[in-house]
Amino acid sequence: MTFKPTRRTVLTGMGIAGVAGLCAPGLIRPARAASGELNIWAYDGFITDAFRKRFEDETGIRLNIRTVTDQGEQFNLMAAEDGKFSADIVTCAGHRFYQFIDAGFLAPIDRAKLGNWNRIEDEYASASWVSRSGEQWGVPLVVVSTGLLYNTEEIEAPESWDVMFNEANAGRTAYQIQDFFQIAMNYLGYDGSAASYMNTPDVAQRAVDATRDFLIEHKHMVRRYYEAATEIQQMMVTGDVALAQAGSGPSSQLIIDGFPAAYTIPREGGLAYAYGFNITKDAANMENAYTFLNALLADAENGAEIVRSTGLSSTIKGTEALLTDQEKEALALSAEERSRLSWVDVETAPFIFDLIDKAAEEIRAA
Repeated sequence: MTFKPTRRTVLTGMGIAGVAGLCAPGLIRPARAASGELNIWAYDGFITDAFRKRFEDETGIRLNIRTVTDQGEQFNLMAAEDGKFSADIVTCAGHRFYQFIDAGFLAPIDRAKLGNWNRIEDEYASASWVSRSGEQWGVPLVVVSTGLLYNTEEIEAPESWDVMFNEANAGRTAYQIQDFFQIAMNYLGYDGSAASYMNTPDVAQRAVDATRDFLIEHKHMVRRYYEAATEIQQMMVTGDVALAQAGSGPSSQLIIDGFPAAYTIPREGGLAYAYGFNITKDAANMENAYTFLNALLADAENGAEIVRSTGLSSTIKGTEALLTDQEKEALALSAEERSRLSWVDVETAPFIFDLIDKAAEEIRAA
């Protein structure tokens, strides 16, 4: 099979337009808002054009959306605002949102104002990473896994992360260092979640140091340490790499667009976490924020729109039934593959990510 990338697919990362949402049911909203706006920092695809138009038309609330791409950048921007946040809603990752909570940037969810909370799949609505200090802090929207993406015309279906360190593939691999680091820890027999190191930080440090040294030793295997999802998509399309640690979103978008690729969770495992919307502390447009979140959860078609625009799995009940067979196949992991996923531990994340971030800089500098 020969894949012929178009200018659109290469430049935009194979996004799938949410055109089906144009015919979605109306939002649940008793009356138009008299006036108002809502300021949101969101990842690309989390608020589709179709949903935005419906919401603004039916509520009278104008959405001011700023696209963000990095959790660290978003944290630093909020820190610089010193409590006078320009955003009412921000997008936090399940494995990093503790930082925003502990810094006092977020408000806990008032369940009395979020009547559509029951539209979230139970396994996500009650997950430990939604809660901290006895409160719920955000609305999980999409589930992300991190696994192995490979070109099926060049690589036989791999069962192990060994393939990333096989000399036959030197210069044909890519990964995002921080995301791959915990996978590499598991591959080497350490605890990538660091849950077992909670009371033994010295043991955690030794595990991180050993993994760092291993990745430095195999640095020649790597074509590029990438950052943005579009980078890995472009490198696969142009043939620069045939193997990569990658997120489920960019991987499924490649597959849906017809590129000869597959995505799997090797036997040593992968990572899983969620992205969602969180309300900022003392948000200027708090009531509008709850109106928005309730509307987003109101109908499964909204979840399907997000799936089509991001390539990620939705947490909204009933979404899967609205997807095409092709979309389901691209997003699907077998029960065995799902069992190999480790959810990032929120309680140990504060210290393990500090160690990993430092190790990542040392790998780049080596």
